[in-house]
Amino acid sequence: MKKLLQSLFVSLLFTFSVMAQERTITGTVTGSEDKLPLPGVSVRIKGVKGGTLTGADGKYSIRASSGATLVFTSIGYKVIERVITGSEISVALEADENVLSEVIVSGVAAATSKEKLTVSITKLSEAQLTAVTATSIGNALAGKVAGVRTSSSGGGPGGSVDIQLRGNNNLPGVGSDPLILLDGIILNGGISAINSDDVESMEIIKGAAGSALYGSRAGNGVISIITKRGKGLSMNTTQVTLRNELALSNLADKIDLATHHPYRLATDYLTYVGQYTRYAGVTYPAGYRGAGYDPGISGNRAIDTDHYADNEYGVVNDQQDLLFGTGTNYTNYAAVSSRSEKSNIFTSFENNAQKGVIKDASGYKRQNFRLNLDHQIAPWLKLSTSNLYINTKSSTANGGFWTVIISEPDADFLQPNTDGQPYYIRVNQFNGEQTNPLYGNHKNQNSNMVNRWLGNYSANAKFTQWANLDVSHSIEIQNYDYYSYNPYDTWNSTATAYTLGGLSKESSKTSTNNTQATLNLSGKVADLLIKGKLSYLYEDRKYDFTRATGSGGLKYAGVPQLSNFTTINSTSSTEVEKAENYFAILSLDFKDRYLFDGMFRYDGSSLFGPDSRWNPYFRVSGAYRISQDLTIPGIDEFKIRAAYGTAGIRPGYSYQYEYFTLTNGVPTPSQKGNTGLKPSKTKETEFGLNVNFLKKFTFEGVYAKSTTDDQFLNVGILGFLNGGFPNEYRNAGSIESKTLELTLGANWVNNQDFSWTSNVTFSRIRQKITSLPIPPYLYGSTDGGGAQMFYIKEGETYGAMYGNDWVRSLDQMAAQLPAGKTIGDYEVNSEGYVIDKGTQGLATEKAIKLKDATGNNWYGKIGDGNADFNLGIANTFKYKGFNLYFLVDIKKGGDIYNSKNQWMTRDYRNVAMDMSGVPDGQKKTYDYFVNFYDVNVINTYWVEDASYIKFREVALGYTFSTKQLGLFKGVVKNITAKAIGRNLLTISDYKGYDPEVGSVSQPYDGINKYPNYRSFGFSLTAEF
Repeated sequence: MKKLLQSLFVSLLFTFSVMAQERTITGTVTGSEDKLPLPGVSVRIKGVKGGTLTGADGKYSIRASSGATLVFTSIGYKVIERVITGSEISVALEADENVLSEVIVSGVAAATSKEKLTVSITKLSEAQLTAVTATSIGNALAGKVAGVRTSSSGGGPGGSVDIQLRGNNNLPGVGSDPLILLDGIILNGGISAINSDDVESMEIIKGAAGSALYGSRAGNGVISIITKRGKGLSMNTTQVTLRNELALSNLADKIDLATHHPYRLATDYLTYVGQYTRYAGVTYPAGYRGAGYDPGISGNRAIDTDHYADNEYGVVNDQQDLLFGTGTNYTNYAAVSSRSEKSNIFTSFENNAQKGVIKDASGYKRQNFRLNLDHQIAPWLKLSTSNLYINTKSSTANGGFWTVIISEPDADFLQPNTDGQPYYIRVNQFNGEQTNPLYGNHKNQNSNMVNRWLGNYSANAKFTQWANLDVSHSIEIQNYDYYSYNPYDTWNSTATAYTLGGLSKESSKTSTNNTQATLNLSGKVADLLIKGKLSYLYEDRKYDFTRATGSGGLKYAGVPQLSNFTTINSTSSTEVEKAENYFAILSLDFKDRYLFDGMFRYDGSSLFGPDSRWNPYFRVSGAYRISQDLTIPGIDEFKIRAAYGTAGIRPGYSYQYEYFTLTNGVPTPSQKGNTGLKPSKTKETEFGLNVNFLKKFTFEGVYAKSTTDDQFLNVGILGFLNGGFPNEYRNAGSIESKTLELTLGANWVNNQDFSWTSNVTFSRIRQKITSLPIPPYLYGSTDGGGAQMFYIKEGETYGAMYGNDWVRSLDQMAAQLPAGKTIGDYEVNSEGYVIDKGTQGLATEKAIKLKDATGNNWYGKIGDGNADFNLGIANTFKYKGFNLYFLVDIKKGGDIYNSKNQWMTRDYRNVAMDMSGVPDGQKKTYDYFVNFYDVNVINTYWVEDASYIKFREVALGYTFSTKQLGLFKGVVKNITAKAIGRNLLTISDYKGYDPEVGSVSQPYDGINKYPNYRSFGFSLTAEF
């Protein structure tokens, strides 16, 4: 008992002693740059859970013992620690650019750290974007963000990039491109001309739950591009950056083509080998050379008796080598940034010149001029401006990827025309469709010129410690001019006469003015941190378009003016769009662990009729940071979150208006307007898990399910009940999309001399058409006369290909036996197709079309353009001054329709048709393959697996430090030299140029589709 009392007495003395040492510590936290109070700063005792937050006035109060250490942390600022020696500790926090790379500013109530996000927003840092600097910012996303799919739909120099965030929410006719913001400017033009060197970061808001803040334009997600402003520099410093890059590009691979034919050769053909192919039954004029059209030729060639494509051409040219050479990409970049006590500025210039791989195609040139400025006029007032001027000029190739692969190998592309002009146009005597691709590139004069001005001008006024106001006005002005001219002496395709010339001119001007006012609010009540916004946005867009063509022949050769043509046709149009948008967003943060976000937006747009003009959007989301309450060994951060939100798509300008076609002054109804259209609206539910563990790894898993209703469909209507109008846009149809996204980041090693980091992204997207109140229909590019294959049908996968199939087993054949036939009359050939028995190797060997129950050709699903999954793997290794980076982009599954190969079969260039060297008994006639061509009817024979492993980006560089550059006495801070590569290697079984072709939602390799090029280059960057 005595010992127990002694123990209690000692414990009480110790407790009173500790209590006596504790005191109330107070102070104020401000920003080191503007000296203004910082609300919401976390203040805690080092080594002890819990703590407090500063209020709206930046003040805090906390109980702590003398000698303990207070830790001050806030988003975007460096951590400060102070040992307690008195009862008052005030600190000034300094901005931390490294931490800012993990702070999100788009789609949220206020700047938010990644750990406190309640929705999916991915941020790409400058380091990720410039590891291999993309020629435009649109090319910088591939393989780096889970749930983002890209495809180079143009392929040529300066070409656009098709970007899709998660699933395609829209049925055909409405684009799936995300909303693009550039320093707060809502872009109406594309992003292919936005240079990557100026970009500080990109924030990708992939689903409607996250993009709800942007309302009726954000149903496809949002990409926010944030450019450099000089804020990251040390005080009173100036930095100059120079970068030069030279890259050479070429086709990564050629298409294998047949080099033999099935035509009967003349008995003396060997005498003319090396001059031309001499066919039996054809009479040639004296001195004839090459394969081009000659009016002196009589007769026609005929198929040889065995029908095998194993006869030699007299000349075999590799026209792909002749047409496709080495392209170039030059980039010259200069930037100056500076920061003083009250101002920061960033200005830059970039010159980019690209020449494609096609001979005689001029290519693409671009100049970008930028000026960004922030100035603190007074402690309560800050002015900012962002300005970008872009000038581009390009010309398009008039032939190449299609004509070169159907031209017969003896065609002489370099032969002159009969009047001495280069590149004889008709390179095949027997096929007028095979024209010389070099002639069009040489003769046609065309240009696309775009001048574009982007500007944002804003002011921030701080009224109190808890409220400030942002007012901004942004402009986007784009002038477009197109010119295409064929001179008087341009040959027609048959090389029989001049076309007498043609001229086409187009011009357009787009002017957008947006004005926005936003009241930003923040405050703290006990342990609850409150942030919010109230905002109003006014949009005003005007578009004018004019086109004129001259035809019928030039009156005076060499005068390319419209007034010099016999016939002139012109058209013009004007669009005016206005919109008003109101929104409010509230963010609650309780004890740094319980997070809530709610927003409401109300949009009105003139694109809708008077009764449907205003529409609401909203979001609710929440997260719980479990690791703030529970200590889990090895777990640094553990957060679960959920969100639900809505976002919309506006209709096209013309959808609400009636359209007529004028013929000889007589109007004919062509499109009925619908003023009752509502926005197409996406509703999304999203669940997320974020885990940081072992102080090395970060993991994010996201599952999202969305439904997009009220699609815009142009449906057929009964003309006699609708004033003669045959069509009308209506809200109908729904698409359901399910997405799984996984991202793993790893910081394997990080020490003074060596570091290794990795980033792995995985996504799987599934889409289904859940409602379609109209009959099923086909859609898709026909690209020069092919057939459509993508099928829209209720209950079907969005991206399904439909067509005919072939009988592949005797059981299938038994179910469709013609009258009088037995199963013994058929066999399965060496390629797995059912044919008439005994016809293998003969001209009568032909695969048999599969029939349905009614006896018609079976028509059904033959492919699916959606990948099983997409995977991106990026690694960065640093050893002292050396840096090695590579990005591998993997697509597993998903089909592509090889229309190029189908067309090539018509012209006997499909390499499978070449029977040279094939043993007797294994040969197949040209008729066998032409049966699969089937006059371009869509069928399974041309569906291929589009899987690939692509080495998307590779860079090996060395950075010379200031110490190593002592010769420059500190003037040159560093120099970085890099060897870079883009699309260096593609591993795929696809038979075309590139499995990554067409658009994301339409993987169709048509005759005019350009592949991605492989490029190698060298980059040199110097900082002063």
